[in-house]
Amino acid sequence: MALLSESDANEVRKIFGSLERDVEIRAYTQRLECPTCQDTEMILRELDGLSDRIRLTILNFQTDREAAGKDGVERVPAIVVSDGTHSRVKFYGTPSGYEFSSLLTVIVDAGGSGKTLSEETLEFLDGLDKDLSLQVFVTPACPHCPSSAVLASRMALHSDRITSEVIEANEFQELSRRFRVQGVPRTVVNGQYYAEGALPEYMMVEALSRGLEEGPEGEKDLMDYIRTS
Repeated sequence: MALLSESDANEVRKIFGSLERDVEIRAYTQRLECPTCQDTEMILRELDGLSDRIRLTILNFQTDREAAGKDGVERVPAIVVSDGTHSRVKFYGTPSGYEFSSLLTVIVDAGGSGKTLSEETLEFLDGLDKDLSLQVFVTPACPHCPSSAVLASRMALHSDRITSEVIEANEFQELSRRFRVQGVPRTVVNGQYYAEGALPEYMMVEALSRGLEEGPEGEKDLMDYIRTS
C-alpha cells in the first residue's frame, strides 16, 4: 500500500521536475531494533519511482559497515543526500510530517542549479578555515524546523568544510538528552555552540562568524553574539 496519496505523488513529480541532474540517495536501515526503518524505506522507494533523476540505494547498516563508515553514518534510519561526490548531508529518522518537506527541498537543492544561499553566506562559507558539524534536532510536527534543517543542509551542500545532520529528536532520545534538547528546532554546532529556534540565515551566519572568531570554551548560545551587536 502506497504511503503517498495519488495527489501528493503528482505534486512531488512536479517538484522533481525541476531537477537538472541526478541526485544520489543512500539509505541505511536494518531489520532488527529499528521500528521506523521499514517506513523510511517505503517512503524513499516511492520517491525513487517519481523521478528518473533519483538514484536510490538501500544499504544494510549491520552488513554494509564499510560503506557506512565512509558515509559517516552512525545510526539508523539514515538518509544521505548528494550529487554522488560526498556524504555531507544526512537525515536521521523517518522523513514524515514537516521533515518530509525538508527532505524534498534538499533533494531539489542537490539536483538543481538555482541559488539557495545569499552572497554573504557564500562568502562566509568560502572563507571558512575550520570544519563545522551542524546537528539540527527536529520533530515531524514542528512547522519551524524545516527552515533550520534546510539551511544547515544547504550550507553542507555548498561547503566541504561543513557536515549537516537533521535528527528526529523523538527517535533518537539518547542523543537528544546528550545535547539537552528541550525544544525544537535546536541547532548544535561542533557540540559547542547552540541555537534555540529557527534563526534567519543572516543571523546564523553573523552569530557563527563572531562565535568562531572568539572561540570560547564551553557551551555558548549563538544568540549572545547577536545581542551584543
